Amino acid sequence: MDFSSVGDFLRKTATAKQNKRKVIDEGLEPFLEDPATIGVPPSLANALEELLEQFGDEAYRQAALFCTGKWHHIHTEVLEQHVENNGMAEALLTMSDISKLSTVLLLLEQVGSFGGDEQWRKMLRKIVGQSLLEHLEEEGTDPESFFSREQ
Repeated sequence: MDFSSVGDFLRKTATAKQNKRKVIDEGLEPFLEDPATIGVPPSLANALEELLEQFGDEAYRQAALFCTGKWHHIHTEVLEQHVENNGMAEALLTMSDISKLSTVLLLLEQVGSFGGDEQWRKMLRKIVGQSLLEHLEEEGTDPESFFSREQ
């Protein structure tokens, strides 16, 4: 390749990369358009792997329950919007999804893990306990009265 200037070099390099990206995008399209393809950003995968190393597969169980619960909640909010807007066909489709997500939650709750459950709960107890202590101190409430009013 002949380049008459730095600008010419940069333009030709950018064009070459753009062409390569286009070929890659087209090659990946069937794979990435498949609804059965599962993928997460590397940062999430790395965070989950770190939790797996520390707490065993209980980390996956908890993450699956958390994410599915959030997904269920979004569907519930959308269902309410469909009902408010008299979108009954949309509401029925959303209810179908909610039913499936509810089943997934029930199934996930019943799946055991090979280890880490005790360590996971200990970690949660520490985090939640500290957070509650700070909240109660801000409110000026003692733990005994907080727990007695919750029952």
